[in-house]
Amino acid sequence: MVLFSNLLHSQWVYKKIDNKIDVPYKIAYCSAKGNSGILKLENVEGEMAFYVMGSFFCDDYPTVDIGIVCGTETFRYSFNCAKSSDSSTIFILDDLKEEANQIFLGHFKKASSLSLRVNESHCTDEYYDFKMSGSTAAFDFMSK
Repeated sequence: MVLFSNLLHSQWVYKKIDNKIDVPYKIAYCSAKGNSGILKLENVEGEMAFYVMGSFFCDDYPTVDIGIVCGTETFRYSFNCAKSSDSSTIFILDDLKEEANQIFLGHFKKASSLSLRVNESHCTDEYYDFKMSGSTAAFDFMSK
């Protein structure tokens, strides 16, 4: 049972939401191991925003380090980011589809796992581990 519950966490989930009140919209997210954080894709006027939620973040402009495992290789990235006004979200990339992000996007789509650290100068650094099963399908779903 424990093995099965671990498989349910940290995989990409994507679906169309239609509450019959608002215009239907799509969501795609991945929960971190232990449900401590969420990676999310959001299509904002044709741009694919990529961000992490799940804590109270102190720094206004934190650095986020990401390690993506693709097969036997690990690819490391570092991003200068901004946080939301309520300090609960770190915006990693404004548009994952942008030409400058194509190498990262390729690794994102092929990833088996992704580790993320939000570096804080005033608070404790935040660490998240994500299982990336379904990342390509989630990205493709959000892109349509």
